[in-house]
Amino acid sequence: MKHFRDYWAHQAKWWCSRNLEWWAAHFTALYIGGAILIMGGRFDELISLQLNAIGDLSAGIFGPVAFLWLVLGYIQQGRELKISSDALQMQAAELKDSVEQQKALVEAQQENLRHYERSLEPLLELKHLGAQEIDGEWLENFEIRNFGTYCDDVVVRLNSDEVDRYPMSIEPLHKDVVRGFFLSDMSGVFQKFQLTVHYRKLSGLANFQIFDILVTEDHEGPNIRIKKLPF
Repeated sequence: MKHFRDYWAHQAKWWCSRNLEWWAAHFTALYIGGAILIMGGRFDELISLQLNAIGDLSAGIFGPVAFLWLVLGYIQQGRELKISSDALQMQAAELKDSVEQQKALVEAQQENLRHYERSLEPLLELKHLGAQEIDGEWLENFEIRNFGTYCDDVVVRLNSDEVDRYPMSIEPLHKDVVRGFFLSDMSGVFQKFQLTVHYRKLSGLANFQIFDILVTEDHEGPNIRIKKLPF
């Protein structure tokens, strides 16, 4: 009994697995074969028909088959269009994924480049060493030290009231090298200046670092405070 059920289950599965074109082809063959048998059985009547009647008979016999295959053609065309559309959508999805991957790769490369450029930045420290008289003129003595990577084309600019003064070139700054320089015209209490250090990194790119210089006064007299701005 089990083998019998398995057999019919297998048969049902096989018949159901046939596509629409297979059924249409077999139906067409059976239909035309049946029509030929019927016409063969009534051949005497067939040959006595007028041409118009034969044309009507042919249209009546083959019209349904032609309509069936016309419908199947539209169905097949729709399937092919769907397959083509699915393929295009898949290609579009793959292209989108590729673009996203390329975008992520470019962003990663840009981030690595930013980190690399950041690693080439000098770490500058500005100190005020006090006032010093030179040739009868009192000047403020500063020193700048580099704790980072080498830089050259170093230029110091003092800004007061949005006016740049004293553009001064300094020798290249190697790591742990100290360069001294003097500035004047910083007299007066509660004055604020901005000192900008321009330089060129090892990569060839230019950059700058800014220090705020605030002149205050306490019980010991004028005092100069320095604050480095983030860069």
